Amino acid sequence: MANEIMAVRQLPVIEERLRSQAETVDKRVALAESLVCTEDTYKAVKKTRAELNSEFANFEEQRKAIKKAILDPYERFEATYRECIADKYRAADAALKGKIAEVENGIKDAKREDVTEFFNEYAASLGLDFVSFDAAGINVTMSASKKSLRESARKFLDGIADDLSMISTQEHSDEIFLEYKRTLNAAQAVTTVHNRHAAIEEERRRREAAAAEQEARAKAQMRVDEVLEAEKPAEA
Repeated sequence: MANEIMAVRQLPVIEERLRSQAETVDKRVALAESLVCTEDTYKAVKKTRAELNSEFANFEEQRKAIKKAILDPYERFEATYRECIADKYRAADAALKGKIAEVENGIKDAKREDVTEFFNEYAASLGLDFVSFDAAGINVTMSASKKSLRESARKFLDGIADDLSMISTQEHSDEIFLEYKRTLNAAQAVTTVHNRHAAIEEERRRREAAAAEQEARAKAQMRVDEVLEAEKPAEA
């Protein structure tokens, strides 16, 4: 139906007319390009150039007039096409898209509610009261089944439990746990706390070394003072 309505039933004759002029134009252009431009002939060459420009300008004026004559009815046709066809299809598509989205969002909301409930129950069974469902980053899509979403939640929480089991064996485990609650990255938490304590220990050693050095200098100064005191001449 659409192909029949939109079919162009008459080919324009303008193209044929242009082709009929092509040979004449070729001859005119070839003759102009063959001209030799010297001091004696440059005025004739300028005249030929002016004539060609005038001819071309005339063709351009006709082209612009033809373009306008073609575009005006097309623009009117396009407006009618939008009103009668395109706008109707687009409105129907938007309406159907909204209805589909409403149903799909309802389905995804139901899946999210189900997996969130499972997540919270399983987290409670593991004693994990510091991690939220959003932290798991589970993407609830139309293609994801409730079973697969629950499995993703279980794997995430089991991973948390494994991390806590490992952290409990570490030195400064309480401090590492506090850091882990902030990042949920066990390796990063362990490294952060160990580096922190290493820095504290290094600072303690530096202070002890500085204090020992200061004490040694003080003792040395006392010995010097004692020698100098001993070398003072006795008072008459």
